[in-house]
Amino acid sequence: MPKPAASIQQTLSSLASLSPGYAAPKAPLRIHFPSTTVTQPGEHLTKAASASEPSFSVAATALNNLSFPNRDLSPTTNASSATDPPSPGTPELSTAAAPRYLIAGLDLDPPFPTFPVMGPALHMLRADLALATGEVNPDDEFIRLEDGEEGSVVGRRPVAYYLGPSPPPVGGPHRYVFMLWEQPEGVTGERIKEEMGYDEGGVGMMGRVRWDQEGFEKKLGLGKVVAGNYFVC
Repeated sequence: MPKPAASIQQTLSSLASLSPGYAAPKAPLRIHFPSTTVTQPGEHLTKAASASEPSFSVAATALNNLSFPNRDLSPTTNASSATDPPSPGTPELSTAAAPRYLIAGLDLDPPFPTFPVMGPALHMLRADLALATGEVNPDDEFIRLEDGEEGSVVGRRPVAYYLGPSPPPVGGPHRYVFMLWEQPEGVTGERIKEEMGYDEGGVGMMGRVRWDQEGFEKKLGLGKVVAGNYFVC
C-alpha cells in the first residue's frame, strides 16, 4: 500500500478542523448528486444516492484569484483596441487565461476500513474544469465547475470515469474524498493521459487500486489542494 499522500492527510485535517459555530460546518467544495448535495464533510450517503457522476462547486473564498466584494470572477480584458492608450486613472486590466482545475475522487478504505490494503482507490479524475462565473449567486458565493468551452476537446472526456461507491456489505462504510487543484500551465486532460501512459480507454481497474496520489501530484507538478470534501458510504 503506498504511503498516504500528504495532500489527503492535510485535506482531512482541514475538514476536521472546521468550526461549526452556530451552524453545521460547510466544506469549501460541494459535491452535487442528482438527489443530494454534500456540503458538510463526512455526510452519509447511500450507494443509490452517490451512484451517478457528481458535479462540483467551490467556495469563492477558497480561490485566491478572486476579488471581493466586487465579485469580479473572470479574467478581465480591455474592450477597447489594444493600440488605444489607457484613459487616465484606468487600472491595468489582466488578459491572463482563465485557470483550469482538476478533481480527483478517492476511496480511502478498500477493501475494509480496518485493512485498507488496496487503498486508496481512484474513483474519478476530471481535468480542464472551469469556473462557471456567469452563474454566481452573490448570496451563496459558491461557484460551479464546468467542462471547458463547448465544441472543444477540453473537458470532453474525463481522465478516469466515475465509479460509484461499492463497499463490501461487511466491514463498515468507506470514506470518499474529493480534492481540487488548479492545473499548472501546460497541463491538460490529454497531457495527463500521455504522462501517465493511459490509452483512449482511460484508467483501467488495475491502475485505480493502490493509487499513488503523491506520485501523481509530483509528476504533474501540482500545488496545494484548493478545496476538498468527503462523504461516507
